[in-house]
Amino acid sequence: MAKNWVREYLAGRASRREFVERAVVSGLSFAATSQILVRANQEQATRGKASDYNQTNLNPYDEWRKQENIPLYGGHSIPDVRNVVVKPWKRLGVRGAYIDLIGGEGVNDGYVCEIPPGGQTIPQRYLFEEVIYVAAGEGETDIWLPGGAKRTVKWKPGAVLGPPLNTWRQHRNRGAGPVRLVAITNAPVVIDLFHNLDFVFNNDYVFRDRYQGDAEAFGTGPEHLHHKETNPEESEQKGGVDTWDSGYIPNARTLGLFKVAERGKANSRIELQLADNTMQAHISEFEVGTYKKAHRHGPGSHVLMLNGQGFTLLWKGSPRFSEAADHLRVEFREGTLFVPPDGWFHQHFNTSGDPARYLAATWGGDGRWFMRGLGGGGRTHRLGKTSIRKGGNLIEYDDEDPAIKEMFAAELKKSGVENRMKG
Repeated sequence: MAKNWVREYLAGRASRREFVERAVVSGLSFAATSQILVRANQEQATRGKASDYNQTNLNPYDEWRKQENIPLYGGHSIPDVRNVVVKPWKRLGVRGAYIDLIGGEGVNDGYVCEIPPGGQTIPQRYLFEEVIYVAAGEGETDIWLPGGAKRTVKWKPGAVLGPPLNTWRQHRNRGAGPVRLVAITNAPVVIDLFHNLDFVFNNDYVFRDRYQGDAEAFGTGPEHLHHKETNPEESEQKGGVDTWDSGYIPNARTLGLFKVAERGKANSRIELQLADNTMQAHISEFEVGTYKKAHRHGPGSHVLMLNGQGFTLLWKGSPRFSEAADHLRVEFREGTLFVPPDGWFHQHFNTSGDPARYLAATWGGDGRWFMRGLGGGGRTHRLGKTSIRKGGNLIEYDDEDPAIKEMFAAELKKSGVENRMKG
């Protein structure tokens, strides 16, 4: 029908040439054709897509985020994502704030979404992926494909949800207090790449290779736990990788982890392959009185603390912290979020009387899919488990700056916690 192909042209899904050819064949009058072309030019200008030969380095993601008109948090870290100020968010119909920390570097970003008791978000779908953590509150999320049945996932604090790509989703508060969702996404890369919001937010394509509406995509049974071997040419990690393969984790704070001594004394972890997405996440925990080995990798890896207290050192250049020209210390507790910048060494220290556990989400890691580029993201994440002695990015305890041990011992003495790193 004529209305359909006119609509396709106005939406930017058909070229000007295609439209004119179709108009001629269909007998559309010259006046009507001209009117539609003028309207299209006006809409393009309104969307900022008219030709501007003086335009230089306009960032589509930044421009889109300005239109969202909610607070933006930057810097190196956020002390507690549960406490950041949020404001009305028209697109979602609730309250929210964006997170764009320095280490995200145009690869990954984050947002906080707050839903009042009895409230819900406006249904959304888009072509970027997200890892959603329930920081506070109870509720549920409906996920569905066009014309398909809705799958409802119920959640409480500590849950992790990874909606399949471009599926519809709607979050709902079923508790007595506000809900706080914290999401890590790859929106910066996707929006910058296509620089067409209609394509990103109003795309009808269904990724049936990832999700076909089946309930088991969000299952929690033992069949979703898998073990896979690691390639010794890519990593010194022995014993393979344990992975949780589902779009839903009921509680990331209590999910069983597996010992991975290569990353540190008394260190445990599990990889999360969420909804067959390209973004992966992992959960890591280090026990009382211990700290992890330092390593470095590409940008975008958002570290969200789930429990415990301590600090993280970040530095650039020399493997020795005290010799680095650029270095930083981040104090962490439950709710702290930080992102190690591209190529910066970072090392986590537990100074509390409880195990310290975090969720890290990014492009890279040990998921099903591998990102070769993005600041060396995937490649350097793999090298993060290989010693610097062998050309990797992991600093063994024997090679670390002696000042590290002294600093940790002093902090434990203040906290009254036994140092388990001795010997």
